[in-house]
Amino acid sequence: MPHGAVHTGNSVGPNRVISVMVSFRAIFASSALAVLEMVTPFQTSALAQQQRPGTIVFVHAPDRGAPWPIEDIYSMDADGASVKPLTHDGHSHDPAWSPDGRRILFIHDSALQTKPAYKEENPYDSYHPVELYVMDRDGKNRRLLRRIEPVIDSAVWSPDGKTIAVSALPQALVNSPQSGGEPMRAGLFLLPADGQGEPRLLFRNALTPAWSPDGKKLAFSVERARGQWAVHVANSDGSHDVQLTEPPLMAGSPVWSPDGTLIAFDQFVGNNQQVFIMDAEGSLRRQITSSSSWSCGHPSWSADGKRLAFSCRSAWTPCGGVSSVGTILPACTRRLFVVSAFDVNARPIQLGDRDAAMPVFAPVQ
Repeated sequence: MPHGAVHTGNSVGPNRVISVMVSFRAIFASSALAVLEMVTPFQTSALAQQQRPGTIVFVHAPDRGAPWPIEDIYSMDADGASVKPLTHDGHSHDPAWSPDGRRILFIHDSALQTKPAYKEENPYDSYHPVELYVMDRDGKNRRLLRRIEPVIDSAVWSPDGKTIAVSALPQALVNSPQSGGEPMRAGLFLLPADGQGEPRLLFRNALTPAWSPDGKKLAFSVERARGQWAVHVANSDGSHDVQLTEPPLMAGSPVWSPDGTLIAFDQFVGNNQQVFIMDAEGSLRRQITSSSSWSCGHPSWSADGKRLAFSCRSAWTPCGGVSSVGTILPACTRRLFVVSAFDVNARPIQLGDRDAAMPVFAPVQ
């Protein structure tokens, strides 16, 4: 799905499908209504030297460029130093580490092999997230694992490295019956790690999967009613699906702590998107962010389970995508932050002044 943009076409079918997929990320990552207030003010990366090192991969748009459509994957130290590009094609995003920290799974944009029913405009016809790639942690030896058309939303390795949980909308799901005339949305699938074989559907209308450390469970986001998302947890075979948050609160992007006892996620409170922590059963929720200047989400745990990285978008003016009256909004400012997960007095530390989003801590220090 094109990141940070909302399709403006009026046709139905695949066009409407992709526009719904795109609007999900716009809601979760760049809503102009997300106005938050941090418990304490943000700090700059100069204070990050006090933190233990680690490696973070993230998505970066070209300097002075809009956050979408051109994006690449970068890595850096957890204190914001040693920033390095890992891809250079402007079509790579959504990185995810292998369990041993040696490889990176990511989504790559390409043109559709099956042309859509709606008319596409250049150059956006080549920005369809339909390819799963893997590369070494230094960006070398990249290879294609699988194509899934018309859209892949996210993908993550299982802890044993044998399976990939993929949130995607394959053509077979697009063509399947859907009650109430609603557009078809993505499903949560399991795919062998070599990319071969048929993806096995676990849940419909499910996005942002995350494995528990023991590989026995999956956390993910489910749309229960139109525009109402909740965090769910289920066994990795699809059984025992349990809803942990209330759909009107618009919760998503769950991720397990390394010890499996906690889940970090993002959620709206009123019009505000914030980062939270809860225990693995959905109780004892604690708010981590609430800044009036930033709308924050997409949390990631450090390998030692003591810190959270997350990305924020500017929330002081409407930005990103298309307005309700069809005008193109200015690009959002995006930045990365790191904060202690347990020190209630800790201030989030901004990691540099470059465009950045979707941080993921390496699973090993």
